[in-house]
Amino acid sequence: MKSETFSIAKYLPVLVLVIFLSFFAHLGSVPLFDADEGAFSEVTREMLTNNDFTSSLLNDAPFFHKPPLFFWIQAVSIKLLGLNEFALRLPSALSSLLWVVTFFLFARRTMDTRTAWYATLFMTSSFLICLVGRAAIPEAMFNLFLTLTLLNIYRFYLTGNRRHIYWLFMFAGLGVLTKGSIAVLIPLVTVLFFFMLKKRWHDLLKLLFNPVGLIVFGLIVIPWYFAEFMLYGEAFLSDLFLIQNAKAGNLDFIGSSLPYYLYPVLILFGLLPNTAILIKALSQLRKLAADNLVQFMIIWFITALLFMPVSQPRSPFAIICGLPPLFIIMAKAADSFRHTFNLLIWPLFFIAFFCLIPDIAPHITGSINNEFVRNLIPESFIYFDAYYRITLGAILLLLTALPFINPAPTATKYAISGLLFVGAIHFLILPILGNMLQQPIKSAALLAKKEGMEVSTWRFHPPSFNLYAEILTDRRRPEPEDIVLTKTAYLKDKIRYETLFEKHGIILARISSIE
Repeated sequence: MKSETFSIAKYLPVLVLVIFLSFFAHLGSVPLFDADEGAFSEVTREMLTNNDFTSSLLNDAPFFHKPPLFFWIQAVSIKLLGLNEFALRLPSALSSLLWVVTFFLFARRTMDTRTAWYATLFMTSSFLICLVGRAAIPEAMFNLFLTLTLLNIYRFYLTGNRRHIYWLFMFAGLGVLTKGSIAVLIPLVTVLFFFMLKKRWHDLLKLLFNPVGLIVFGLIVIPWYFAEFMLYGEAFLSDLFLIQNAKAGNLDFIGSSLPYYLYPVLILFGLLPNTAILIKALSQLRKLAADNLVQFMIIWFITALLFMPVSQPRSPFAIICGLPPLFIIMAKAADSFRHTFNLLIWPLFFIAFFCLIPDIAPHITGSINNEFVRNLIPESFIYFDAYYRITLGAILLLLTALPFINPAPTATKYAISGLLFVGAIHFLILPILGNMLQQPIKSAALLAKKEGMEVSTWRFHPPSFNLYAEILTDRRRPEPEDIVLTKTAYLKDKIRYETLFEKHGIILARISSIE
Protein backbone atom coordinates (compact mmCIF):
# COMPACT_ATOMS: atom_id res chain seq x y z
CA MET A 1 0.00 0.00 0.00
CA LYS A 2 1.35 3.43 -0.94
CA SER A 3 2.32 5.89 1.73
CA GLU A 4 0.83 9.38 1.56
CA THR A 5 3.97 11.11 0.34
CA PHE A 6 7.13 10.22 -1.50
CA SER A 7 9.97 12.68 -1.08
CA ILE A 8 12.26 12.69 -4.12
CA ALA A 9 14.75 14.81 -2.13
CA LYS A 10 14.95 11.99 0.42
CA TYR A 11 15.31 9.08 -2.00
CA LEU A 12 17.19 10.60 -4.95
CA PRO A 13 20.64 10.50 -3.24
CA VAL A 14 20.45 6.72 -2.73
CA LEU A 15 19.45 6.30 -6.38
CA VAL A 16 22.48 8.36 -7.43
CA LEU A 17 24.67 6.13 -5.24
CA VAL A 18 23.29 2.96 -6.86
CA ILE A 19 23.93 4.46 -10.32
CA PHE A 20 27.52 5.28 -9.35
CA LEU A 21 28.15 1.77 -7.99
CA SER A 22 26.53 0.11 -10.99
CA PHE A 23 28.25 1.98 -13.79
CA PHE A 24 31.32 3.87 -12.52
CA ALA A 25 32.78 2.30 -9.36
CA HIS A 26 35.93 0.24 -10.07
CA LEU A 27 35.38 0.94 -13.78
CA GLY A 28 39.02 0.56 -14.73
CA SER A 29 40.25 -1.83 -12.05
CA VAL A 30 39.30 -5.15 -13.70
CA PRO A 31 40.99 -6.43 -16.90
CA LEU A 32 38.90 -6.59 -20.07
CA PHE A 33 36.93 -9.81 -20.42
CA ASP A 34 37.29 -11.90 -23.57
CA ALA A 35 35.93 -12.25 -26.01
CA ASP A 36 33.45 -9.37 -26.32
CA GLU A 37 35.25 -6.60 -24.43
CA GLY A 38 38.59 -7.65 -25.83
CA ALA A 39 37.30 -7.92 -29.40
CA PHE A 40 35.46 -4.58 -29.55
CA SER A 41 38.28 -2.70 -27.83
CA GLU A 42 40.87 -4.24 -30.16
CA VAL A 43 38.84 -3.09 -33.17
CA THR A 44 39.02 0.45 -31.80
CA ARG A 45 42.77 0.18 -31.19
CA GLU A 46 43.35 -0.97 -34.76
CA MET A 47 41.20 1.90 -36.05
CA LEU A 48 43.48 4.34 -34.25
CA THR A 49 46.66 2.52 -35.28
CA ASN A 50 45.62 2.43 -38.95
CA ASN A 51 44.09 5.92 -38.81
CA ASP A 52 41.16 4.41 -40.73
CA PHE A 53 37.73 5.05 -39.21
CA THR A 54 35.70 3.54 -42.05
CA SER A 55 36.77 -0.09 -41.81
CA SER A 56 36.37 -2.22 -38.70
CA LEU A 57 39.22 -4.73 -38.41
CA LEU A 58 39.97 -7.37 -35.80
CA ASN A 59 43.51 -8.74 -36.00
CA ASP A 60 43.67 -7.07 -39.45
CA ALA A 61 40.61 -9.02 -40.74
CA PRO A 62 37.25 -7.37 -41.60
CA PHE A 63 34.93 -7.30 -38.59
CA PHE A 64 31.32 -6.93 -39.75
CA HIS A 65 29.85 -7.84 -36.37
CA LYS A 66 28.95 -4.25 -35.44
CA PRO A 67 28.72 -0.83 -37.16
CA PRO A 68 31.27 1.80 -36.10
CA LEU A 69 29.58 4.37 -33.84
CA PHE A 70 30.65 2.71 -30.59
CA PHE A 71 34.21 2.32 -31.91
CA TRP A 72 34.31 6.01 -32.85
CA ILE A 73 33.20 7.13 -29.39
CA GLN A 74 35.61 4.68 -27.77
CA ALA A 75 38.43 6.08 -29.94
CA VAL A 76 37.69 9.59 -28.66
CA SER A 77 37.83 8.30 -25.09
CA ILE A 78 41.20 6.63 -25.75
CA LYS A 79 42.58 9.80 -27.30
CA LEU A 80 41.59 11.78 -24.22
CA LEU A 81 42.42 9.28 -21.47
CA GLY A 82 44.88 6.80 -22.99
CA LEU A 83 44.61 3.11 -23.81
CA ASN A 84 43.32 1.65 -20.54
CA GLU A 85 40.29 -0.12 -19.14
CA PHE A 86 38.72 3.05 -17.76
CA ALA A 87 38.83 4.83 -21.11
CA LEU A 88 37.56 1.77 -22.97
CA ARG A 89 34.59 1.31 -20.62
CA LEU A 90 33.74 4.99 -20.09
CA PRO A 91 31.54 5.33 -23.25
CA SER A 92 29.32 2.51 -21.97
CA ALA A 93 29.13 4.00 -18.46
CA LEU A 94 28.17 7.42 -19.81
CA SER A 95 25.64 5.85 -22.19
CA SER A 96 24.14 3.98 -19.24
CA LEU A 97 23.91 7.19 -17.22
CA LEU A 98 22.02 8.89 -20.06
CA TRP A 99 19.89 5.77 -20.49
CA VAL A 100 18.89 5.82 -16.81
CA VAL A 101 18.22 9.57 -16.71
CA THR A 102 16.07 9.34 -19.85
CA PHE A 103 14.18 6.40 -18.40
CA PHE A 104 13.55 8.20 -15.09
CA LEU A 105 12.33 11.41 -16.73
CA PHE A 106 9.99 9.52 -19.04
CA ALA A 107 8.55 7.44 -16.20
CA ARG A 108 8.11 10.50 -14.03
CA ARG A 109 6.35 12.40 -16.81
CA THR A 110 4.00 9.58 -17.82
CA MET A 111 3.33 8.13 -14.34
CA ASP A 112 4.55 9.67 -11.08
CA THR A 113 7.76 10.26 -9.12
CA ARG A 114 7.35 7.22 -6.88
CA THR A 115 6.91 4.80 -9.78
CA ALA A 116 9.75 6.45 -11.72
CA TRP A 117 12.08 6.06 -8.71
CA TYR A 118 11.19 2.40 -8.28
CA ALA A 119 11.58 1.63 -12.01
CA THR A 120 14.98 3.33 -12.15
CA LEU A 121 16.20 1.64 -8.96
CA PHE A 122 15.21 -1.79 -10.28
CA MET A 123 16.94 -0.99 -13.56
CA THR A 124 20.24 0.21 -12.13
CA SER A 125 20.53 -2.52 -9.49
CA SER A 126 19.66 -5.48 -11.76
CA PHE A 127 22.47 -7.94 -12.43
CA LEU A 128 22.51 -7.88 -16.24
CA ILE A 129 22.11 -4.11 -16.46
CA CYS A 130 24.99 -3.40 -14.08
CA LEU A 131 27.18 -5.82 -16.07
CA VAL A 132 26.35 -4.45 -19.52
CA GLY A 133 26.19 -0.85 -18.35
CA ARG A 134 29.93 -0.71 -17.70
CA ALA A 135 31.30 -3.24 -20.21
CA ALA A 136 33.42 -2.13 -23.18
CA ILE A 137 30.79 -3.38 -25.65
CA PRO A 138 28.17 -1.50 -27.72
CA GLU A 139 25.14 -2.84 -25.81
CA ALA A 140 24.67 0.09 -23.42
CA MET A 141 24.93 2.65 -26.21
CA PHE A 142 22.58 0.65 -28.43
CA ASN A 143 20.03 0.30 -25.63
CA LEU A 144 20.18 4.04 -24.98
CA PHE A 145 19.24 4.77 -28.59
CA LEU A 146 16.68 1.95 -28.79
CA THR A 147 14.97 3.13 -25.60
CA LEU A 148 14.92 6.74 -26.81
CA THR A 149 13.38 5.59 -30.10
CA LEU A 150 10.62 3.62 -28.41
CA LEU A 151 9.89 6.23 -25.76
CA ASN A 152 9.50 8.89 -28.46
CA ILE A 153 7.07 6.58 -30.25
CA TYR A 154 4.93 6.46 -27.12
CA ARG A 155 5.26 10.21 -26.60
CA PHE A 156 3.99 10.72 -30.15
CA TYR A 157 1.06 8.41 -29.36
CA LEU A 158 0.18 10.59 -26.36
CA THR A 159 0.70 14.04 -27.86
CA GLY A 160 0.63 13.70 -31.66
CA ASN A 161 3.53 16.17 -31.76
CA ARG A 162 5.67 15.73 -34.89
CA ARG A 163 8.89 16.61 -33.08
CA HIS A 164 8.79 13.17 -31.44
CA ILE A 165 8.80 11.63 -34.94
CA TYR A 166 11.93 13.56 -35.85
CA TRP A 167 13.61 12.51 -32.59
CA LEU A 168 12.71 8.84 -32.97
CA PHE A 169 14.08 8.68 -36.53
CA MET A 170 17.31 10.31 -35.36
CA PHE A 171 17.74 7.88 -32.46
CA ALA A 172 16.81 4.92 -34.69
CA GLY A 173 19.54 5.99 -37.11
CA LEU A 174 22.09 6.23 -34.32
CA GLY A 175 20.96 2.79 -33.11
CA VAL A 176 21.50 1.30 -36.57
CA LEU A 177 24.94 2.89 -36.66
CA THR A 178 25.66 1.24 -33.30
CA LYS A 179 24.29 -2.27 -33.77
CA GLY A 180 22.60 -2.65 -37.13
CA SER A 181 19.09 -3.13 -38.44
CA ILE A 182 17.76 -4.63 -35.19
CA ALA A 183 17.52 -0.99 -34.03
CA VAL A 184 14.76 -0.53 -36.62
CA LEU A 185 13.08 -3.94 -36.47
CA ILE A 186 12.13 -3.81 -32.79
CA PRO A 187 10.59 -0.29 -32.92
CA LEU A 188 8.90 -1.02 -36.27
CA VAL A 189 7.14 -4.19 -35.09
CA THR A 190 6.27 -2.56 -31.74
CA VAL A 191 4.71 0.51 -33.34
CA LEU A 192 2.79 -1.57 -35.89
CA PHE A 193 1.18 -3.81 -33.29
CA PHE A 194 0.50 -1.04 -30.77
CA PHE A 195 -1.01 1.50 -33.19
CA MET A 196 -3.04 -1.25 -34.88
CA LEU A 197 -4.29 -2.34 -31.46
CA LYS A 198 -5.38 1.23 -30.76
CA LYS A 199 -6.74 1.66 -34.33
CA ARG A 200 -4.63 4.77 -34.86
CA TRP A 201 -4.19 4.14 -38.59
CA HIS A 202 -3.69 7.76 -39.59
CA ASP A 203 -1.07 8.39 -36.90
CA LEU A 204 0.69 5.16 -37.88
CA LEU A 205 1.04 6.27 -41.50
CA LYS A 206 2.09 9.76 -40.41
CA LEU A 207 4.83 8.25 -38.25
CA LEU A 208 6.16 5.66 -40.68
CA PHE A 209 6.28 7.86 -43.78
CA ASN A 210 7.32 11.20 -42.35
CA PRO A 211 9.62 12.64 -45.06
CA VAL A 212 11.73 14.75 -42.68
CA GLY A 213 12.25 11.80 -40.36
CA LEU A 214 13.22 9.50 -43.22
CA ILE A 215 15.72 12.06 -44.51
CA VAL A 216 17.28 12.43 -41.04
CA PHE A 217 17.51 8.65 -40.74
CA GLY A 218 19.09 8.32 -44.19
CA LEU A 219 21.67 11.03 -43.56
CA ILE A 220 22.83 9.21 -40.44
CA VAL A 221 22.84 5.64 -41.77
CA ILE A 222 23.51 5.63 -45.51
CA PRO A 223 27.03 7.17 -45.74
CA TRP A 224 28.82 4.51 -43.69
CA TYR A 225 26.83 1.56 -45.04
CA PHE A 226 27.44 2.74 -48.60
CA ALA A 227 31.17 3.18 -47.90
CA GLU A 228 31.42 -0.34 -46.45
CA PHE A 229 29.55 -1.84 -49.39
CA MET A 230 31.90 -0.11 -51.82
CA LEU A 231 34.87 -1.54 -49.89
CA TYR A 232 33.68 -5.11 -49.30
CA GLY A 233 30.72 -5.70 -51.59
CA GLU A 234 28.57 -8.77 -50.97
CA ALA A 235 30.65 -9.89 -47.99
CA PHE A 236 29.26 -6.90 -46.11
CA LEU A 237 25.60 -7.64 -46.86
CA SER A 238 25.46 -10.54 -44.38
CA ASP A 239 25.46 -8.00 -41.56
CA LEU A 240 22.90 -5.76 -43.24
CA PHE A 241 20.36 -8.58 -43.61
CA LEU A 242 20.97 -10.16 -40.18
CA ILE A 243 22.76 -13.23 -41.57
CA GLN A 244 25.17 -14.10 -38.78
CA ASN A 245 28.83 -14.02 -39.61
CA ALA A 246 30.34 -17.33 -38.50
CA LYS A 247 33.46 -15.81 -37.00
CA ALA A 248 31.56 -13.08 -35.21
CA GLY A 249 29.29 -15.70 -33.69
CA ASN A 250 32.24 -17.08 -31.74
CA LEU A 251 32.94 -13.81 -29.97
CA ASP A 252 30.98 -14.17 -26.76
CA PHE A 253 31.50 -12.96 -23.23
CA ILE A 254 30.77 -16.43 -21.85
CA GLY A 255 32.06 -18.34 -24.87
CA SER A 256 29.08 -20.66 -25.34
CA SER A 257 25.78 -20.77 -27.16
CA LEU A 258 22.63 -19.65 -25.39
CA PRO A 259 19.55 -21.69 -26.38
CA TYR A 260 16.39 -19.70 -26.93
CA TYR A 261 14.44 -21.64 -24.28
CA LEU A 262 16.86 -20.45 -21.58
CA TYR A 263 15.90 -16.80 -22.03
CA PRO A 264 13.22 -16.92 -19.28
CA VAL A 265 15.82 -18.33 -16.87
CA LEU A 266 18.29 -15.63 -17.93
CA ILE A 267 15.66 -12.96 -17.26
CA LEU A 268 14.97 -14.26 -13.75
CA PHE A 269 18.66 -14.29 -12.84
CA GLY A 270 19.41 -11.13 -14.79
CA LEU A 271 16.92 -9.15 -12.72
CA LEU A 272 18.53 -10.08 -9.40
CA PRO A 273 18.11 -8.85 -6.69
CA ASN A 274 14.67 -7.78 -7.94
CA THR A 275 13.44 -11.10 -9.35
CA ALA A 276 10.69 -11.56 -6.78
CA ILE A 277 9.19 -8.21 -7.79
CA LEU A 278 8.85 -9.39 -11.39
CA ILE A 279 7.11 -12.57 -10.23
CA LYS A 280 4.73 -10.47 -8.12
CA ALA A 281 4.08 -8.11 -11.02
CA LEU A 282 3.29 -10.99 -13.37
CA SER A 283 0.63 -12.19 -10.94
CA GLN A 284 -1.04 -8.78 -11.35
CA LEU A 285 -0.46 -8.45 -15.07
CA ARG A 286 -4.14 -8.77 -16.05
CA LYS A 287 -4.99 -5.77 -13.87
CA LEU A 288 -1.92 -3.76 -14.89
CA ALA A 289 -2.48 -4.40 -18.60
CA ALA A 290 -5.54 -2.15 -18.60
CA ASP A 291 -3.08 0.76 -18.77
CA ASN A 292 -2.01 1.93 -22.26
CA LEU A 293 1.61 2.35 -21.16
CA VAL A 294 1.76 -1.21 -19.83
CA GLN A 295 0.26 -2.50 -23.10
CA PHE A 296 2.99 -0.69 -25.03
CA MET A 297 5.65 -2.11 -22.71
CA ILE A 298 4.33 -5.67 -23.10
CA ILE A 299 4.46 -5.39 -26.90
CA TRP A 300 7.98 -3.94 -26.68
CA PHE A 301 9.15 -6.80 -24.44
CA ILE A 302 7.63 -9.57 -26.58
CA THR A 303 9.05 -8.06 -29.76
CA ALA A 304 12.53 -7.84 -28.24
CA LEU A 305 12.27 -11.41 -26.96
CA LEU A 306 11.39 -12.68 -30.43
CA PHE A 307 13.91 -10.72 -32.46
CA MET A 308 17.05 -10.64 -30.34
CA PRO A 309 17.78 -14.39 -30.59
CA VAL A 310 17.57 -13.99 -34.37
CA SER A 311 20.00 -11.09 -34.54
CA GLN A 312 22.45 -12.25 -31.86
CA PRO A 313 21.64 -15.83 -30.91
CA ARG A 314 24.73 -16.62 -28.84
CA SER A 315 24.95 -13.59 -26.58
CA PRO A 316 23.52 -13.63 -23.05
CA PHE A 317 23.28 -9.85 -23.29
CA ALA A 318 20.82 -9.94 -26.20
CA ILE A 319 17.83 -9.82 -23.87
CA ILE A 320 18.87 -6.49 -22.32
CA CYS A 321 16.85 -4.46 -24.84
CA GLY A 322 13.67 -6.15 -23.61
CA LEU A 323 14.20 -5.39 -19.93
CA PRO A 324 13.16 -1.69 -19.64
CA PRO A 325 9.46 -2.57 -20.09
CA LEU A 326 9.74 -5.03 -17.21
CA PHE A 327 11.08 -2.31 -14.90
CA ILE A 328 8.01 -0.17 -15.61
CA ILE A 329 5.69 -3.09 -14.89
CA MET A 330 7.65 -4.07 -11.76
CA ALA A 331 7.53 -0.50 -10.45
CA LYS A 332 3.74 -0.47 -10.72
CA ALA A 333 3.62 -3.56 -8.49
CA ALA A 334 6.36 -2.52 -6.05
CA ASP A 335 4.08 -1.23 -3.32
CA SER A 336 2.03 -4.44 -3.25
CA PHE A 337 4.82 -6.40 -1.51
CA ARG A 338 3.71 -7.11 2.05
CA HIS A 339 6.53 -9.43 3.20
CA THR A 340 10.01 -8.05 2.55
CA PHE A 341 11.60 -11.43 3.22
CA ASN A 342 9.94 -12.84 0.08
CA LEU A 343 11.61 -10.03 -1.83
CA LEU A 344 15.08 -11.04 -0.59
CA ILE A 345 14.95 -14.81 -1.08
CA TRP A 346 16.51 -14.65 -4.57
CA PRO A 347 19.52 -12.43 -3.71
CA LEU A 348 20.06 -14.44 -0.51
CA PHE A 349 20.43 -17.66 -2.49
CA PHE A 350 22.70 -15.92 -5.04
CA ILE A 351 25.07 -14.50 -2.43
CA ALA A 352 24.98 -17.75 -0.43
CA PHE A 353 26.03 -19.69 -3.53
CA PHE A 354 29.11 -17.49 -4.02
CA CYS A 355 29.86 -17.69 -0.33
CA LEU A 356 29.91 -21.50 -0.53
CA ILE A 357 31.97 -21.75 -3.74
CA PRO A 358 35.24 -22.49 -1.85
CA ASP A 359 33.50 -25.45 -0.19
CA ILE A 360 31.71 -26.72 -3.31
CA ALA A 361 34.57 -26.41 -5.82
CA PRO A 362 36.81 -29.24 -4.52
CA HIS A 363 33.94 -31.72 -4.77
CA ILE A 364 33.11 -30.95 -8.42
CA THR A 365 36.62 -30.55 -9.84
CA GLY A 366 37.00 -34.23 -10.70
CA SER A 367 33.78 -34.28 -12.73
CA ILE A 368 34.82 -31.40 -15.00
CA ASN A 369 35.92 -32.57 -18.46
CA ASN A 370 37.59 -29.32 -19.53
CA GLU A 371 41.24 -29.67 -18.51
CA PHE A 372 41.83 -25.91 -18.42
CA VAL A 373 38.92 -25.31 -16.02
CA ARG A 374 39.85 -28.37 -13.94
CA ASN A 375 43.38 -27.04 -13.44
CA LEU A 376 42.19 -23.48 -12.87
CA ILE A 377 39.93 -24.29 -9.90
CA PRO A 378 42.68 -25.34 -7.41
CA GLU A 379 44.77 -22.29 -8.35
CA SER A 380 41.80 -19.97 -7.77
CA PHE A 381 41.44 -20.85 -4.08
CA ILE A 382 43.88 -18.07 -3.18
CA TYR A 383 41.16 -15.54 -4.03
CA PHE A 384 38.57 -17.14 -1.73
CA ASP A 385 40.29 -15.99 1.44
CA ALA A 386 39.02 -14.81 4.81
CA TYR A 387 38.20 -11.36 3.41
CA TYR A 388 36.00 -12.98 0.76
CA ARG A 389 34.09 -15.10 3.28
CA ILE A 390 33.72 -12.33 5.87
CA THR A 391 32.47 -9.81 3.30
CA LEU A 392 29.88 -12.11 1.74
CA GLY A 393 28.91 -13.38 5.21
CA ALA A 394 28.27 -9.81 6.35
CA ILE A 395 26.14 -9.14 3.26
CA LEU A 396 24.14 -12.29 3.95
CA LEU A 397 23.52 -11.18 7.54
CA LEU A 398 22.42 -7.72 6.46
CA LEU A 399 20.05 -9.10 3.84
CA THR A 400 18.62 -11.56 6.35
CA ALA A 401 18.11 -8.84 8.97
CA LEU A 402 16.67 -6.29 6.54
CA PRO A 403 13.05 -7.58 6.60
CA PHE A 404 12.93 -7.25 10.40
CA ILE A 405 13.94 -3.57 10.51
CA ASN A 406 10.34 -2.48 10.80
CA PRO A 407 10.78 1.30 11.06
CA ALA A 408 12.52 1.36 7.65
CA PRO A 409 10.16 2.12 4.72
CA THR A 410 9.85 -0.52 1.99
CA ALA A 411 11.53 1.81 -0.51
CA THR A 412 14.57 2.03 1.78
CA LYS A 413 14.77 -1.76 1.98
CA TYR A 414 14.64 -2.00 -1.81
CA ALA A 415 17.49 0.51 -2.02
CA ILE A 416 19.66 -1.20 0.60
CA SER A 417 19.17 -4.56 -1.10
CA GLY A 418 20.26 -3.05 -4.42
CA LEU A 419 23.32 -1.36 -2.89
CA LEU A 420 24.48 -4.55 -1.16
CA PHE A 421 24.00 -6.64 -4.28
CA VAL A 422 25.72 -4.24 -6.70
CA GLY A 423 28.54 -3.67 -4.23
CA ALA A 424 29.17 -7.43 -3.94
CA ILE A 425 29.26 -7.79 -7.73
CA HIS A 426 31.63 -4.93 -8.52
CA PHE A 427 33.89 -4.91 -5.47
CA LEU A 428 34.29 -8.63 -4.92
CA ILE A 429 32.95 -11.09 -7.50
CA LEU A 430 33.97 -9.40 -10.77
CA PRO A 431 37.50 -8.52 -9.53
CA ILE A 432 38.05 -12.18 -8.60
CA LEU A 433 36.79 -13.39 -11.99
CA GLY A 434 39.01 -10.81 -13.69
CA ASN A 435 42.08 -11.98 -11.76
CA MET A 436 41.34 -15.63 -12.48
CA LEU A 437 40.44 -15.42 -16.17
CA GLN A 438 41.94 -12.26 -17.61
CA GLN A 439 44.86 -11.01 -15.53
CA PRO A 440 47.19 -13.79 -16.83
CA ILE A 441 46.41 -12.74 -20.41
CA LYS A 442 47.04 -9.09 -19.59
CA SER A 443 50.32 -9.87 -17.81
CA ALA A 444 51.55 -12.02 -20.70
CA ALA A 445 50.62 -9.27 -23.16
CA LEU A 446 52.43 -6.57 -21.18
CA LEU A 447 55.54 -8.77 -21.09
CA ALA A 448 55.32 -9.26 -24.87
CA LYS A 449 54.94 -5.51 -25.34
CA LYS A 450 57.90 -4.72 -23.07
CA GLU A 451 60.20 -7.21 -24.81
CA GLY A 452 59.00 -6.37 -28.33
CA MET A 453 57.98 -9.97 -29.02
CA GLU A 454 56.30 -11.26 -32.16
CA VAL A 455 53.67 -13.67 -30.89
CA SER A 456 51.43 -16.26 -32.49
CA THR A 457 48.38 -17.79 -30.82
CA TRP A 458 47.43 -21.44 -31.01
CA ARG A 459 44.02 -22.96 -30.20
CA PHE A 460 43.42 -19.94 -27.95
CA HIS A 461 42.86 -16.46 -29.39
CA PRO A 462 41.98 -13.84 -26.75
CA PRO A 463 41.58 -10.45 -28.50
CA SER A 464 42.56 -8.62 -25.31
CA PHE A 465 46.12 -9.99 -25.73
CA ASN A 466 46.45 -8.01 -28.97
CA LEU A 467 45.07 -4.94 -27.24
CA TYR A 468 47.38 -5.01 -24.22
CA ALA A 469 50.45 -6.01 -26.27
CA GLU A 470 49.46 -3.51 -29.00
CA ILE A 471 50.35 -6.02 -31.73
CA LEU A 472 48.71 -8.30 -34.26
CA THR A 473 49.12 -12.05 -33.81
CA ASP A 474 49.37 -14.97 -36.23
CA ARG A 475 46.85 -17.71 -35.56
CA ARG A 476 48.52 -20.99 -36.46
CA ARG A 477 50.25 -24.09 -35.18
CA PRO A 478 53.61 -23.13 -33.65
CA GLU A 479 56.96 -23.88 -35.24
CA PRO A 480 60.46 -24.01 -33.69
CA GLU A 481 61.67 -20.60 -32.47
CA ASP A 482 58.09 -19.23 -32.39
CA ILE A 483 56.79 -17.40 -29.33
CA VAL A 484 53.29 -18.70 -28.76
CA LEU A 485 50.41 -17.83 -26.47
CA THR A 486 48.24 -20.82 -25.63
CA LYS A 487 46.97 -22.91 -22.72
CA THR A 488 49.37 -25.22 -20.92
CA ALA A 489 47.05 -28.14 -21.63
CA TYR A 490 47.83 -27.81 -25.37
CA LEU A 491 51.60 -28.11 -25.00
CA LYS A 492 52.04 -31.87 -24.97
CA ASP A 493 55.13 -34.01 -24.46
CA LYS A 494 56.23 -33.83 -28.09
CA ILE A 495 56.65 -30.06 -27.89
CA ARG A 496 59.78 -28.73 -26.19
CA TYR A 497 59.57 -25.14 -25.02
CA GLU A 498 60.93 -22.44 -22.74
CA THR A 499 58.35 -20.87 -20.45
CA LEU A 500 58.37 -17.07 -20.61
CA PHE A 501 55.22 -16.56 -18.55
CA GLU A 502 52.68 -18.94 -17.02
CA LYS A 503 49.72 -18.43 -14.71
CA HIS A 504 46.33 -20.08 -14.22
CA GLY A 505 46.80 -22.35 -17.23
CA ILE A 506 47.79 -19.54 -19.64
CA ILE A 507 51.33 -19.76 -21.02
CA LEU A 508 53.59 -17.62 -23.17
CA ALA A 509 56.37 -19.90 -24.41
CA ARG A 510 59.25 -20.03 -26.88
CA ILE A 511 59.10 -23.27 -28.85
CA SER A 512 62.42 -25.15 -28.94
CA SER A 513 61.48 -28.18 -30.99
CA ILE A 514 58.51 -30.26 -32.13
CA GLU A 515 58.99 -34.00 -32.45
